Amino acid sequence: MEIVFPNEIWEHILVNLPLRELLTASCVCRQWRHLVRRLCRRRCQGLPPRLLEELIHEHCTARGGPTGKDSWRRNEEEPNWLDVGRMLIQTQVTSRAEDCCVVSQLSQVIHLAAAEKFVVVVTRNEEEQQSCTLSLVLGSGRVTCQYLVHGKVNKVCVLEGGGRPSVLCVSVNKELLGLLVQPQSRALVPITVSPTLAVDSRLCCDGQTLVVSQLEEDYHLSVYRATLLSGLELALQCRIRTTSPPVCWDLWNGFVTTMMPSGHIHAYTLSGALVAESPLYKDLRYPNPTLLSRGLVLTSTITSRTLLSYWHMDRDRDYWLVGESVLTSWVQRGANAVGNTSPHSVVQPGGRPGDSASRGLQKCFESGSSCVVTLAKVRLGAAVLLEVTVVYYQRGLVFCGTRQGYLLVYKILEGWWGREAGLKWEVLETCMPSLCLSLSRRPLARIAACFVDAIVMVTVGDRDGNCHIVSIPTSLAST
Repeated sequence: MEIVFPNEIWEHILVNLPLRELLTASCVCRQWRHLVRRLCRRRCQGLPPRLLEELIHEHCTARGGPTGKDSWRRNEEEPNWLDVGRMLIQTQVTSRAEDCCVVSQLSQVIHLAAAEKFVVVVTRNEEEQQSCTLSLVLGSGRVTCQYLVHGKVNKVCVLEGGGRPSVLCVSVNKELLGLLVQPQSRALVPITVSPTLAVDSRLCCDGQTLVVSQLEEDYHLSVYRATLLSGLELALQCRIRTTSPPVCWDLWNGFVTTMMPSGHIHAYTLSGALVAESPLYKDLRYPNPTLLSRGLVLTSTITSRTLLSYWHMDRDRDYWLVGESVLTSWVQRGANAVGNTSPHSVVQPGGRPGDSASRGLQKCFESGSSCVVTLAKVRLGAAVLLEVTVVYYQRGLVFCGTRQGYLLVYKILEGWWGREAGLKWEVLETCMPSLCLSLSRRPLARIAACFVDAIVMVTVGDRDGNCHIVSIPTSLAST
């Protein structure tokens, strides 16, 4: 006789399984799949808010769902928690270099760009110096398709999401070129871009939103919403006026973060409103290698050996500053925290127009309130005495390239923290890197990574244009 247990009993049994085995159990039957989805939701909600926000944003952006901080909590369609759980497992990379392998190599590489499931590699043609080749590298690490571009490529970024095909936005001779990605037919197809835009090497995009540098009147940045119809239609959403042309900027989760030449960090909404401003940070005033990534600020405090007399320099190590975005830091620490001058209560950004959150956000910043960017000196490579030359960040993983040609991987977010935890700064100072892989004896200059099934595909290039594509296994490899 068949014994049927109630859902409560199965849930009590399944809750003890590790996440990787729990996802496998979801394939048994429809009843278990429903229970596992609920258990995955509960586990994901126990993650550090920073990591959960990243996973939800990636998931919603790729599938065209609602984006913005806590959008899934505002009675909107919830994400597929099984997929979010798989994304979480993909952050559990191996700690042994011998498990990794270099699957392919390229030469004459000048630019890298990462998408959800592939990496774009731009190479300079040796025979024709005035042209470049765009190569699409999928999860296997092999080049799937190529496209010849006549002119100098300054920057490449990827528009994707909403279930639509991905589009490469390429700055060629300071003009915007659109290429439709068709991985099934292994082709990159040029499409028209309307209106025609003049862009430089500092354009960035997130989902279907594009931010470019356009100096018109007193405005410095322009925000466009992209729609794929017969071509790529760009609709101007707003223009952002800054105090001076920003050094660099980043678009993520509905906010534009800019670094000013003065050493301030500003955060703007997609409507162009300034919502947070940091105090002056003299560390950011030098022309240091700086990365604004997903609301984080990573900047090196060393530019050359002539600056070794600077007050926190070390002759054997390179320091990097890591900080949370001004708005994220403001919300997490509360309006009454040090550096938050507003007397109003904490609000949730990304609210719908007219709701209490949006009204509170607008009211809160009417008085010009500011927020501290929580910067911390982090010694990368302290345990192995390596000098870091480039940093890439995604999903709580920090990929570092060194002057000695090594690839290091650190984890700055841990799943067992409470919800009040933010970034664990000291982990890079006290822990050995989870991966130390020798790629080249030349200084590494560029990194891009994407998470594909059971591997993290990391593309690393040195200053001479040599590029290695490394396959790093994750916990899903044994699923």
